[in-house]
Amino acid sequence: MENGRLQLLLTPAEFGQFFSEFKPRFVAVACRYVRNAAVAEDIVSDSFMAFWEIRESLPADINIPAYILTSVKNRCLNHLNAQLRHRLAEQDLHSTRQRLLMADVRSLSACDPDRIFSKEIRLLSGGAIARMGEMTRRVFLLSRQEGLTYKEIADRLGITVSRVNFEMRRALDLLREALKDYLPATLIFWLFSNRF
Repeated sequence: MENGRLQLLLTPAEFGQFFSEFKPRFVAVACRYVRNAAVAEDIVSDSFMAFWEIRESLPADINIPAYILTSVKNRCLNHLNAQLRHRLAEQDLHSTRQRLLMADVRSLSACDPDRIFSKEIRLLSGGAIARMGEMTRRVFLLSRQEGLTYKEIADRLGITVSRVNFEMRRALDLLREALKDYLPATLIFWLFSNRF
């Protein structure tokens, strides 16, 4: 092969010889850039195949090794650009994931489950207290908000201690029903013995 110039109407045998002579050199060049032997082999094979398919439409005086090496170079560039785009997309995705993770961390750090939970319980219990009958509500609030004993409540409202006891049981039953999905029964008694 004189200076890499061949008559473009190569026979398959001549092309095979040309392929055997130049392929290792081109693979070495491609591998230097793509840093993957299998990818380099594919790039070089694709470049030779592309040349073979369009050889009849090329000028007769073309430098075939230079032409194929240019094809190898362009395919290496395409591969590297694709890798670069992929890495940039991964970095963007990683950055987005990192921002979402940081937002989740800030959100969870700012979240006080006790405040949220106790607010919900206060809303539910407030609704249950509002639905109580007048006497039941008065007895309950005097006991839990003012801390009066059953005897003091009975004296203030002019009712018996057993009636106070009955109204308190009714109030606690209503609260237990309103909060049954949120608290065990023992916590309901503790909650209302200390918070109202």
